[in-house]
Amino acid sequence: MKGGAPRPRLRLRAPQPQVVTWLLIELWVLNIADLLLTRRAMWLGFATESNRVMDRFFRAGTLSAVVFKVGVVTVGSLLLWRLRRHRAALLAAVALTAFFAAVVAYEALWVASL
Repeated sequence: MKGGAPRPRLRLRAPQPQVVTWLLIELWVLNIADLLLTRRAMWLGFATESNRVMDRFFRAGTLSAVVFKVGVVTVGSLLLWRLRRHRAALLAAVALTAFFAAVVAYEALWVASL
């Protein structure tokens, strides 16, 4: 547009730190749900762990699998929380939470159908 008022520029604001915090809390809860649903399906004999790393920990014992899985997600969440004022932390938190939500939804529907 020539000669008219300048078009307003789209400005992307910095992510709200509390949004990242809530996403990471949800991620942690979804991680626990994933662990419980996987363990339940394995206990029923209807599933095996497809993640080779987690399969190794489950073979060593449920406690070692819990410590590893919860520990990895907790450390990762704490790192993202420290970076919560950066857009990349928000994008990572959204992507990880969406992924875990899809996995848990799939597992919950699958276990409910048994």
